[in-house]
Amino acid sequence: MAAIFKLLKKTKPTNDTIVIQNEKKEIIHGGHDDSNWLVSYADMMTLLCGFFIMLFSMAKLDAPQYDGFKEALAKQFGGEYIPGGKQTAKFMTQILQEMGILDQVIMKSDYTGVEIIFQSTVFFDTLSSAISDKGKKILEELAKKIITRETAEKRKYKIVIEGHSDSRPVLSGIYPSNWELSGARSARVARLFIENGFEKERLTAISYSDAFPVVSERKPTGEFDEESLSKNRRVVIRILEPKQDSIPFPNQSTP
Repeated sequence: MAAIFKLLKKTKPTNDTIVIQNEKKEIIHGGHDDSNWLVSYADMMTLLCGFFIMLFSMAKLDAPQYDGFKEALAKQFGGEYIPGGKQTAKFMTQILQEMGILDQVIMKSDYTGVEIIFQSTVFFDTLSSAISDKGKKILEELAKKIITRETAEKRKYKIVIEGHSDSRPVLSGIYPSNWELSGARSARVARLFIENGFEKERLTAISYSDAFPVVSERKPTGEFDEESLSKNRRVVIRILEPKQDSIPFPNQSTP
């Protein structure tokens, strides 16, 4: 055996031997790591993720479609999702039923909240902004029930009161135009809410005059339609969802 080792020492290394030695040296020094590309890939994915998050933060979501997506997703997984507007509409329907005036109002709802439409004659006499006794009773009870609901659910609704008039000019009284008249009416309703414990920071009173009619006021002959005029003279109370940060415009009819 000793003779064999001596012979190997004297033998000139072949190319194969050199390759083996080189491979051993590469292993000793760490060699080439084929997984290094993962680092660059991960960095790129992180940057892309940050980029899309930035785009999403600047995007304006379509709230109805977003609610629809969440509702469909909840159903897919066996759960239930009720959009905020529907929940508010459900409890407002219950309140109006308890008050016995559900058939005297028009109620609409969407993702922003609920709007309750009262004919102006429920609260006011012609060309007057003084709330009638009947109107005070309705508004006081409505305000108190909303506050009770807020306390129970620990939610803070925003209330918007809209004053609307018909398009006939004001010819007498203390108000020079429909703008002042509808503004005074909405302000009186807002003040009544405050007097019954509602926080003024969450109240808005708006005058729309005749800018947003719900029906066309004239007959085909060009004369005013009294029934249509009465529909356009209205007070709208909007109960907005707590997260709603803008006031939706009224729906306008096509004359």
